[in-house]
Parts: sequence; C-alpha cells; structure tokens
Amino acid sequence: MAQLNGEALTADAARVMRRLCRHWSHKFPVRFDDTTGDIQINEVKVAMRVAPDRLHVTLENPAGDIPQRLPGVVAEHLVRMAGTEPPLQVDWQNPQ
Repeated sequence: MAQLNGEALTADAARVMRRLCRHWSHKFPVRFDDTTGDIQINEVKVAMRVAPDRLHVTLENPAGDIPQRLPGVVAEHLVRMAGTEPPLQVDWQNPQ
C-alpha cells in the first residue's frame, strides 16, 4: 500500500475542500460533508480532513503506487480552489 500525506495552512479549509469535491464530482466518485471529503481517482483515494487552521490531505492506493504526478495535480487544484494571495501551499511528506 502506498500513502502520501500533505497539509495546507488555511483558515478556509472547509470551503477549499468543498470546492474541490464539487469541481471533480463530474469526473470521479466523490463524497463530502462539512469536515471530510473523499475523491476516488482511479485506484487512488484522495481523503481530506478539515482542521481549524489547515486542510489535511492523504493520497492512498491500497493496490500499488501513487502516480508520480498526482500530488502535483491535487495541489494545483487546491491552489486554484483557494484563490487566495499569497497562493495556498500544499506540503507533502511521506508517512514515517
């Protein structure tokens, strides 16, 4: 199983998450509420969890690797959904 964790500092985590879920709901299976969101992109699950000052993002593929460009695609879309200046930044780290 492959997993990659990231977070983005923002006071608008719920809004950014909801916008991304709505944006991708026409292409991928999506479930979300006010505090969590899941997007299934092929074999990879994008799981988001809202915290007061940040958005936690996990990419998880139980059957293999995470495509190399997917973290960048997810981060780019989160930046677009945030629409803030300075731009939102997603910091990715491998699990310990």
